[in-house]
Amino acid sequence: MDKIIIPEGQRSRVYDIMRKLVLKTALITLGVVLVLAVAAFGVISLCAPAVMCDFTLSLGMESVSADYAYQEYQRSDDLAYLARSVELAAGRNDAKAEERFDLLYAAEGFDEMCAARDAQQTSSDIRLGSYHDYLCGVGACVKYRLADTQEGYEEALALALAETDASFPVANPLYMLSVEAASADDAAFCAKLLAALKGGSFTNTDNNKSYEVIETILKEVASE
Repeated sequence: MDKIIIPEGQRSRVYDIMRKLVLKTALITLGVVLVLAVAAFGVISLCAPAVMCDFTLSLGMESVSADYAYQEYQRSDDLAYLARSVELAAGRNDAKAEERFDLLYAAEGFDEMCAARDAQQTSSDIRLGSYHDYLCGVGACVKYRLADTQEGYEEALALALAETDASFPVANPLYMLSVEAASADDAAFCAKLLAALKGGSFTNTDNNKSYEVIETILKEVASE
């Protein structure tokens, strides 16, 4: 095959044309790859939000993961994903967390879902107490943080009281709400919590470390 001989005076121009052609081809290829990647991302987001929920959570994107968990609940009606959305949204987007908690709390099968989760709990899980108590505690804390009226605070307290068993188990909703209020140095609300604690029909108070600890904390904050 004969070699193509480029005249000396035209080499610079030819090389410049070739460079532009290579660059244009590379940019077109990159553009196609990006379009395909975005399309694939969109398809997975729409068709498999559970996958995106796990993926974004692994990247530390809890708020985004919460939204994907909620999308999966909307797609599958799986309450476990609605509960996961509440957990991940709480403290990051309390307004969404409250809305989703209210939906979860009123849902048929809420107690059964919690019981199933408890049955799967292993010794490596860091959560204490029942999943039902934990979620109700999260809900009460979210309502407390969002409260800007007396009625809002009363709603948070009523939820915590209603869902705390008379045996006052570890990490119950009233305990969680008390820790939240004490952390905020909310003396007035801690005084209400203390009154509710003392006036409640709790039967397992003697030698109950959870009861004793939270009673001590509430007394200290309420007296400030």
